[in-house]
Amino acid sequence: MDRISAHRVRIVGNDGPTVLFAHGLGGNQSHWDPLVAALSPRAQCITFSIAGSPDADPALFSPLRHQSVVGFSDDIALLCGALGVRDIVYVGHSVSAMAGALAAAADPGLFSRMVLLNGSPCYVDEPESGYVGGFTRAQIDDAFEAIDADFALWAGGFGRLLMGNDSTPRFADDFITSLRRYSPEVASTVFRAAFGADIRPFLARVRPPVRVLQSREDPAVPMATAQWFAEALPDAHLQPLRAHGHFPHVVDPQEVIAAIAPFVLGNDT
Repeated sequence: MDRISAHRVRIVGNDGPTVLFAHGLGGNQSHWDPLVAALSPRAQCITFSIAGSPDADPALFSPLRHQSVVGFSDDIALLCGALGVRDIVYVGHSVSAMAGALAAAADPGLFSRMVLLNGSPCYVDEPESGYVGGFTRAQIDDAFEAIDADFALWAGGFGRLLMGNDSTPRFADDFITSLRRYSPEVASTVFRAAFGADIRPFLARVRPPVRVLQSREDPAVPMATAQWFAEALPDAHLQPLRAHGHFPHVVDPQEVIAAIAPFVLGNDT
């Protein structure tokens, strides 16, 4: 398989560090356009479509491999191999923040720096340890049942909740449209992979410097989760954002650009 073609890879810019942008579930490459426009004069920016997303080659998706975030992590490593890039800057949103952390843990030389945007190491609360993931196990199970019962209906409510910013409904409308392009079968698999994942045991092996960016109000990832994430990584800094919702790079790209540009370009390590 030609992974570069299958992932619909786009490359903008030639000079400076190589930056790989990975979108989350329901997202797409266009979400990165403002960041690419800002950074590409000083960096080589690579975007791609993750497996299972409607813009990717359907042959990329495997119901077996992608029932775990490990499958998405392997995709990142394989794509970097196909592109012939290493020691690059990685920017991952949501499930791709999870997958990128796993890829870095498995291959310490793959990334030089990482930006993990609104990611969670585990979405499920763990009362016995005091870990706050944002959801009870019952809430996660209810979501899985709703996805299987009527994915289009669930996507409408979930998309509006996750995007937030009710005063600008087009953000949620666009996200819901993007979500509903997933087939129900693929959606069931990939959302189970994301919301059922627990990457906490692997975080101590993530060696690159990391910026953990987190919206102040995110229905999917509480600030306490982001704080735990940053503290569990060997070399990480948490940067809260003013933006609301799970997609700060969509609703306020300029804030995200200002937060990450020095770090991504190697001027603030």
